[in-house]
Amino acid sequence: MGHNANETPTREQMIATLWNRAEIERVMLNFGRALDVGDWPLYRTCFADRFQVNFERLTGFPEVHVDAELWTRFAQTILSPVRRHHQYSNFNVTLNGDRAEAVIYMVARHWKATDGGCAEYTQNGWYENSFARIGGQWKITRLLHTFQWVSGNGALFDFTDPQLIKIMGQVFATENRVQRGG
Repeated sequence: MGHNANETPTREQMIATLWNRAEIERVMLNFGRALDVGDWPLYRTCFADRFQVNFERLTGFPEVHVDAELWTRFAQTILSPVRRHHQYSNFNVTLNGDRAEAVIYMVARHWKATDGGCAEYTQNGWYENSFARIGGQWKITRLLHTFQWVSGNGALFDFTDPQLIKIMGQVFATENRVQRGG
């Protein structure tokens, strides 16, 4: 963080690096806790007002720019019918001034009583997120969710629910798609 890789950082640089890493980790821990207990106002605080979301591996939709309020409503809509348990580990944070990149391993467990198969669905993988310090607080500016494998019953999420269909149409709308340079 602001020093030559061949030089020993100053005590102040070390403290600042540790502090910023801890604050970024706190964003992700708040993110997971909010998902698990349904604290949607806390979940919303994790994001810049508008940010990029890439859940293509899970949803099949390309990366989008999305309003944080809309994304929060989407998360609430899709996750409220199931019980959730998110665990994060292997935090690898790279700081660059008021910006940062992080890889965070995750296990996301979901449970719902069902007559149609297994009551559990688990994702094993990681996030590759971007962060920015906005108004003195670290916020997610890009949320990239990927996984190595899933197990259990993905049908715990009811993609036929009209409310979910409507909000997914808003989140993943063509006009929100991230344009890649060409």
